[in-house]
Amino acid sequence: MGWFTEGSEHEGYVVSVFADGMYGSGGRYMEINLMTPDGQPVEHEEDPTRQAWRPPSQVVGWRVACSCDPFREHVILEPLWTRVWDPADEDVAAGRIYAGPPASADAADISDREDLEPVFLDVWHRHVAPDLLLHTIGTLSRSLKELEAQLDDAVAAARRAGVSWDKIGRAFGISRQGAQKRWENVSATAAGRPEDN
Repeated sequence: MGWFTEGSEHEGYVVSVFADGMYGSGGRYMEINLMTPDGQPVEHEEDPTRQAWRPPSQVVGWRVACSCDPFREHVILEPLWTRVWDPADEDVAAGRIYAGPPASADAADISDREDLEPVFLDVWHRHVAPDLLLHTIGTLSRSLKELEAQLDDAVAAARRAGVSWDKIGRAFGISRQGAQKRWENVSATAAGRPEDN
């Protein structure tokens, strides 16, 4: 399971943490594929066509990770949620999660728990927020440039039709002088003559 957002080349997901500092994600039933902290798969020692794996019983915790495609970067985010072995010890806010008994596959599928997904998503959203804001700025900038071009065209057309600077200024919410200063070059170019009224 992964998370994506419009305007961002990030993919967020939950990784399993093992006691030796290795991470894991995906895989087959009762096998969690190993990866290095920088997101590279670890080859199986006996079969290089497969990834190395560990059973869910070896998971000691979880973190949110992100593949940040524009930079070809893999980021492991804070905090670490530690695995507890007794359901009574679970306290998600304190960073402790119960994932079933050692023999279960629940540790591999922790991101499927509906009560935990908002917690994991919150961490990832804080990570991608700057990129999303930059995307919004870029989108609004392009829209603003398009609107300004349309406005320039409308003012030039109004001037060609003989509309005064006073009326254009009032329509835009500025003074006659402000309108003339803002658009005199645009409307003069469009009309092919100097502006004065």
